Amino acid sequence: MSLRKMLRAGVLLLAVAPLGACALANVASEPAPDLYVLTAPSPQAPDGTANAAAQIVVETFSAPAAVDTARIVFQPSPNEIKYYAGARWSDRAPRMIAALAVETLHNTGRFPAAIGSGSSARMDLALTGDIRQFAATRPAREGFGQAGTEVRVMFFARLLRASDRSIVAARAFSASVPSSSGKMVDIVAAYDAALGQVLSELALWTLEEGAKAFPKRAGS
Repeated sequence: MSLRKMLRAGVLLLAVAPLGACALANVASEPAPDLYVLTAPSPQAPDGTANAAAQIVVETFSAPAAVDTARIVFQPSPNEIKYYAGARWSDRAPRMIAALAVETLHNTGRFPAAIGSGSSARMDLALTGDIRQFAATRPAREGFGQAGTEVRVMFFARLLRASDRSIVAARAFSASVPSSSGKMVDIVAAYDAALGQVLSELALWTLEEGAKAFPKRAGS
C-alpha cells in the first residue's frame, strides 16, 4: 500500500472511531426496562371429571404484530395502540402465554402429558388459536376502576387432532379486570388476573373436549 493510501485509511479510522464510541456510550447509558412476568393458575376440575386420555401440545397462538412483542400494550381507543415506557414482558407475549398455557394444563393434574411446540413427541391433540386482544384499555363507561384502566384478554382457541389437523372444537374466551391504580405493578396484576381467568377456562374446556375426542378406555 502506498504512503498516500495509508494516510487516507488512517484519517478515515480516526473519523469513524469517535462515532462508534459515542454510539456505544449511548447504548450503555440507556436505562434497562423493568421486566414483568405473569403466573399460571391452578384450575380445579369439577368433582367426577375424568382425567384426560389424550396427550396435548400447545402451539404458540398467532397474534397481530402490535401484540407479538415483549412490550406491554396500552390501547386508549379501538383505533390506537401505545406501549408503556420502561416496562417489558420477560418474553414476547405469544410465547409467554403459550408457556403459561402448558403450565396451566399441568396444574390441573388431569393430562398425561402437556408440552409446548417444538417437541418431536407424538401427541394426540393440538391446542392453537388467535390472540384477539391482550391490552390495557380505557373503557368508555365512567368509574370503572380507580385508574379508569382495565385489562382485556380475548382468545379464539381451536382444539385439533394432531394426526390430521381436523378441528375437534373451537371457542372464544375473554376476561376483563380493572386495575386498582395507574401504577405499573397494579396494571400487571390486572393482566395476571385477566389472563388467569382465560387460561383457567381454556384448560377446563380443553379437558372436557379432549375427553369427548379421546374417551378413556374402560379399565385404563
